[in-house]
Amino acid sequence: MNNRTLGTIAMVYAPAMLIEGLLLRGEEDALITGIASMVFMAGWICTNIGMWRMRATGTGRWGRAVLLVQLVGLVLAFLFGFIEATGLLDENNIVFIVTDIAWPLSMVWMLVVGITVLVAKRLPGWKRFVPILCPLWLPIAIVGSIAFGEAAGIVGVGFTAVLWALLGYIVRQGDRQPAPAPEPAVR
Repeated sequence: MNNRTLGTIAMVYAPAMLIEGLLLRGEEDALITGIASMVFMAGWICTNIGMWRMRATGTGRWGRAVLLVQLVGLVLAFLFGFIEATGLLDENNIVFIVTDIAWPLSMVWMLVVGITVLVAKRLPGWKRFVPILCPLWLPIAIVGSIAFGEAAGIVGVGFTAVLWALLGYIVRQGDRQPAPAPEPAVR
């Protein structure tokens, strides 16, 4: 799959959590939550692979490792969506616990990815700021929900839909951008 396809998939899947929020309106439904989580994670995995191909985090060991760690977390979070949707494991199962915690940890790790993208300066202009803005939806949704109720939570997941769609757009355009100059070798 090329970056154009990966980015397109990510753009289409980006609003999964917004759709979940609009469908559930504060109610709980493990099937809908699990499916939305899997769809969102699948799109995020696509952007992660696209950023790897674009070398958005740099060409050194750290730049590659950051995205590899992220990929492991995303796959575990995707598996949580499957477990949630199917009800295969109960909440006390270690696999349930590990995959459940992978979701918020992946969001926190996205801050590390975003900082690494900023430092690497491999993406042009405004595009280098999108990866660090993506995970900010979570504090926006939490604080907003506490302060303003359910509607603010929808704003938070709307923020997610827009920013992850933008990240998908960046990956989609990655095949069209001239290849950045290689970084000097670090010894």
